[in-house]
Formats: sequence, structure tokens, C-alpha cells
Amino acid sequence: MNDWKIFHGNREPHDEISTLPDAPSWRQFKLQKDINQKVLKARWQKILNLVREDSREYQRGKNFRVLSLPQDSEPGKQGKIYQEYQELIDGVNAAIYLRRPLLVTGRPGSGKTSLAYAIAYELQLGPVLAWSITTRTILHHGLYNYDAIARLQHLQLLKLKQEIGQGAPQQLEENIGQYLQLGPVGTAFLPSYRPRVLLIDEIDKSDINLPNDLLNLFEEGGYSIPELERLKTQAAIVRTADVGVATKIVGGRVQCYQFPLVVMT
Repeated sequence: MNDWKIFHGNREPHDEISTLPDAPSWRQFKLQKDINQKVLKARWQKILNLVREDSREYQRGKNFRVLSLPQDSEPGKQGKIYQEYQELIDGVNAAIYLRRPLLVTGRPGSGKTSLAYAIAYELQLGPVLAWSITTRTILHHGLYNYDAIARLQHLQLLKLKQEIGQGAPQQLEENIGQYLQLGPVGTAFLPSYRPRVLLIDEIDKSDINLPNDLLNLFEEGGYSIPELERLKTQAAIVRTADVGVATKIVGGRVQCYQFPLVVMT
């Protein structure tokens, strides 16, 4: 039976992701009653517009086909190749339904990373949020970046202006969002109208602690930003990994609504 499958690997863009059933009870995070659907839809449209502007990413997803059998393959091998492709398709769909990450292994150049772009293309899930791993990478690098030096310089400038009578007293905390930018992982776990595709590339190069840190993130479906948790004000507007798309974070806590489709290679 193929009617349960949402991702097929060889189709043009479609909206079958809208038929995805609710997540299992143990994989539900932010509830629908806590979500402003109008805000999510407006932000989602901005994200989709980025795909149309990025022709390279669009073509990368369009040109990769999971079920493209080699023309020069021997007839006896085609059945085995087809079976392996079907297992890959089943794995992707299982990850979508169960809201679990997908680990893809294979030889270099076999298309592991391209799979993420093919999924985003076919299911119309916006730009792929790609995070490349090195031996020095820690989870914080993928969640967000905080420019403490720029904030300190701004604070010193405000104090100087106040001392010479050129500025009124201000609360720097109100503008702290301008010193924060979410990384690809942090952006993927924002509340979203549709699940995002998060590509974690070369996970095998990671430090020994990174898999455990990722496991906690995947189980909790969210993360905290201490710099925002300490604010007196309850909300901050911060930049995301999506160019030109900002988001509001309340109380320094980010919790996903649609668990992202995480592809680890």
C-alpha cells in the first residue's frame, strides 16, 4: 500500500503534507490553542517566497529523484535497487509521521544531502535549513548567536549620550533582540505552519557530546535562550536563519509546533 505515503521521491510539488495526521501524543509539543494561526501563515508565506528567489536551491531539489534507476544497470540488479529506494522512501515517511529524526548513511556523492532538498521541494516546505558539523561544533552554534560585544558598545554609547545630555534614559533590554540571530537549528524549532526541513550534515565529525545534546533537543522539542529569559520585558524580536524573516520570542523559550523533519548525514 502506497496511499499512506506523503513523500514519494519522484513527484512534482504537491500539498499532501496537509493531510498529515496529528502527531502521536508523546510527540506533541506546543498545542494548537497556544498558536496564532494567522501569524504562522503570514510568516510561512514569507518563507515560501524565499524559495522562489533562490533558484539554485529550487533546482537542486527539483533535479534530485530518489526513484531514478540507472539506465545502464543490469536487469537483475534493478529489483534490488528499487527495493533499496523503497526502503529509503519508507524511512522518510516514517520520520514524517512519527516526528523523529532520520539518519541517512551511504557513500560520498550518493545523494545523502540532496535528499533533504528533494523532500523540501516535493512537499513545499521552504528553504532547507542546513547545518554543517565540524569537530569543534557545539549545539549552541546551531541554535543562536548572541553578539555581546556589540551590545556592550551600544550600552556604553547610550551612557555617554546621557552624560552629555543628548539622550533620554533607555532600557537596553528592550532592544536586545537586535544582537541575537537564530541559527539553522534554532530556526527549525520555531513554531511553524508546516514542518521545516533541517539538514545536519556530517554528524559523524561531531564532538562526543553533540549527539546527546541533540537527543535532548529532539525529545523536548524546544530550547531556552538565557539572554532573553533574564529580560524584564517578556518578548523580543530576533532575526532568524531565513533572510529577512524575523520572529517574536516570548519569555526566552522556543517551543516547536510542527516538529521539523531532521535529516542527519
